[in-house]
Amino acid sequence: MENYSTILKALFQSGLISRIQRLIFLLAFLGIAVFAKSQTGLILLDPNNEAIEGALVYVLGTSQVKVSDQRGMVILEISENSKVNITHVGFKATEVMVTVDSWQNLTLTPITTNLQNVQVEGFLENRDLNEQAGAISTISLKTLKQFDRSSLVQAVNSVPGIRFEERAGASYRISIRGSSVRSPFGVRNVKVYWNDIPFTEPGGNTFINLLDLTNISGIEIIKGPASSIYGAGTGGVIKLKSTVPGDLNNTIQASGTIGSYGLKKSDLIFNQLSSKNSLTVKASIQKSDGYREHNAMDRRNLEMDALFFPNNKQTISLSMLYSNLFYEIPGALNPLQRKENRRQSRPGSIDKNASIDNQYWLMKIGQELEWGKAWKGKVSFFGSKMDFENPFNLDYKRDEQDIFGGRMEVNRDVILAGKPASFVVGAEFQKSSFLGKNFGNVMGQADTINFEDDIASKQSIVFGSFQIEPMTDLFVTAGLSRNAMNYDINRLVDKVNNNPTQFNKEFETVWSPRLGISKKLNKDLSVHFSVSQGFSPPTTTEVRTNEGSINRSIQPEKGTNYEWNVRGNLMDNRLSFDMAIFRFDLKESISSYTNNDGVVLFRNAGKNTQQGLEIQLLGEWIKDEEQPLRNLSTSLSYTLHAFEYENYVNNNNDFSGNALPGTAKNVLALQVNASFIYDLDVNLSYQYSDAIPLNDANTVYSRPYNLWNINYSYDIPKKKKTQWELFGGVNNIFDVDYSLGNDLNAFGNRYFQPAPGRNYFMGVRLILLY
Repeated sequence: MENYSTILKALFQSGLISRIQRLIFLLAFLGIAVFAKSQTGLILLDPNNEAIEGALVYVLGTSQVKVSDQRGMVILEISENSKVNITHVGFKATEVMVTVDSWQNLTLTPITTNLQNVQVEGFLENRDLNEQAGAISTISLKTLKQFDRSSLVQAVNSVPGIRFEERAGASYRISIRGSSVRSPFGVRNVKVYWNDIPFTEPGGNTFINLLDLTNISGIEIIKGPASSIYGAGTGGVIKLKSTVPGDLNNTIQASGTIGSYGLKKSDLIFNQLSSKNSLTVKASIQKSDGYREHNAMDRRNLEMDALFFPNNKQTISLSMLYSNLFYEIPGALNPLQRKENRRQSRPGSIDKNASIDNQYWLMKIGQELEWGKAWKGKVSFFGSKMDFENPFNLDYKRDEQDIFGGRMEVNRDVILAGKPASFVVGAEFQKSSFLGKNFGNVMGQADTINFEDDIASKQSIVFGSFQIEPMTDLFVTAGLSRNAMNYDINRLVDKVNNNPTQFNKEFETVWSPRLGISKKLNKDLSVHFSVSQGFSPPTTTEVRTNEGSINRSIQPEKGTNYEWNVRGNLMDNRLSFDMAIFRFDLKESISSYTNNDGVVLFRNAGKNTQQGLEIQLLGEWIKDEEQPLRNLSTSLSYTLHAFEYENYVNNNNDFSGNALPGTAKNVLALQVNASFIYDLDVNLSYQYSDAIPLNDANTVYSRPYNLWNINYSYDIPKKKKTQWELFGGVNNIFDVDYSLGNDLNAFGNRYFQPAPGRNYFMGVRLILLY
């Protein structure tokens, strides 16, 4: 591996540093122009970078006492550098020196550290995890930084029940409890939110690859149906936060990364904060030549988030996101091709210039408000525009899409029959205008048009949730939603069948209920039960197929999920555990297959039975700032998924009793994190996956694999207002031959998308405080 002087030289030669310098100057000027007033203050955070409200801050030597607000913010009135003492009932007392005319983020240490301290929004209750029924997992910004900083794959795969696949550079697929059985590419059957608005478009598709890691500071994952609150999707919900309180400070951060296979990445984050507003601007560029032939990617992102605080009970937010993504598609290989050369592309991919060029714009405005003594609410409106171009081996697509939507939630705490209770009501809607054109592909250029469709999609959700504590430490939650969806497909041009037509596919209105019961048996143990119904209509790409037909017969998936959870702490709070046992009965499941021309099509596959066990153990073994080994923690996740077709006969082939394609029966993930003196942090991660069935007949399986990765970071001691961090890592340490994203039911035995062998990355980050 090269040394860091070589890295910096390479970064200068690549032009990344010069771009960062120009952006720093521009954004610094913008920040000075918008926020000119200097203030002195603290932002108090927990280890998950969530704000701490109600902490007492004493300025030593004076009578000044302040209380942190809901943003964790404390404004101090001091004329010289002063020591302050901070106390809170749930955290250890802390004493710190505060510098005049500056903002400082301070992470307080919980009195007890365990899984139960995690606060989750979950089903809109904003409560401790041990008070919520259902399988809910979180990934904090701190955890994200412990893994590969160019991709979400490693961090998300540390969560039980989740499989994040990278079929090629920037070509992602996410499976929650086996939901990738209908996802030959992209993210389907999983509802994704970004900054409280739907990132999943009303046609059911999610382009999560448009987001860079700089656009994500925290993740919350709900596994299983969440239609009672979030609408369509039987797989689950992923909620992404771009900016959390821990991000807010008066800083400029610039980083550069280089790595194997031509990886080059540069990021810039600008933050400006005052008591009345904040501004965050993020810019990122990531490029790679890729592990395989025809595997390059280039993504450029720009994000702006402005927050305004008129008072302690109101926050107004404004967000803008621009993403420009290009990546080449090497395609899947058959067993012989993989054996000959696993780095080659599928024959024809280069000649046809198989690739995706996607430009995306998003704007959002929102408001959070508290009024009276018990009312809270938030509302957001957003609009997006996408230009999508996809030459492929079989055709050439050009799509344009405009989306407008909004989401509203109102919450009230009440006393019912002398018992504390709360309710949430809300609504969400999206409207999409989609123009799709399919052409022939002649040597990578669009040829004669085959068909053109104008599709209007509408999706609406009205939901409500009620929670009551009928007796001490017993929590009962009931939720219900009304879901409506409509596709209006107008075929303007049809050179394939010479039959332009208009087709309206209006799915029946679906009512989705949910009931959850949670009981805290004592301070270290809680048990939970929930039953929920979910549904997932076919996406527009499953109705409007690539070879030109309109799939009029395909029906929505519907299912009922039964879930039991046990959460608790052992060994004097050193070990926390979270266990989920579930059974999901899915009717009219949707499965993918390929025709004789290699075109991916979709059909209903009868009834599935999906049973599983998911366990996560979190250990905090050493925590002592005075010792050379300051912190030693572990995370162990185990997933057992027994998913099978219960009743599926197709073309006289009886697949009943066969395992669902795309799902490993056993998966194990281990993470060991050690923090040493001199701010050296090392993270070792391991993942084992069983062989995965790749077709309905279960005649082809992927290879099982054992994957090891190691990452490190080192904070150079701070000098005045400058902080340097060095980081790097090795992925696939033992050079394992495996695929992370196989094609299912593939024509011509083209199942395999080989993943990179052993590869390296290293980088440097500069933080300037002002």
